[in-house]
Amino acid sequence: MKKLLVFVCVLCIGLGAGLQAQTKSSYTGTGAEIEFEKKAVDFGTLKVGDVKVVTITFKNIGKKPLILDDVISSCDCTEVEWGKQPVMPGKTGTIKATYTAKNVGLISKRLTVLSNANTDRVILQLKGEVK
Repeated sequence: MKKLLVFVCVLCIGLGAGLQAQTKSSYTGTGAEIEFEKKAVDFGTLKVGDVKVVTITFKNIGKKPLILDDVISSCDCTEVEWGKQPVMPGKTGTIKATYTAKNVGLISKRLTVLSNANTDRVILQLKGEVK
């Protein structure tokens, strides 16, 4: 009976270690990963009513297809567009941001990029001044 109990204990420990190893290996960075050329865009000086369009380029430096789930603007003065198709490993994609200057003052807006990348949330900054 003791031999059976020891065998069951050893078996459980072995299975537990195997499951733990599988869990750890699934977080080794083998998925999609997003890298931006730049995370801040300076619009410079604008006038009220000016419209500024900027294209922000990113690359999938991971090993699986990258999918942008959403790009959220911090205000209604900035509209965003992006491709809905997966970006394959090694390939690039773009986010188009259109800012309309409505009020005089400093511009400090954020775009939050949500994706299936290992770094699943990236904040991009839009800055400048409206005179």
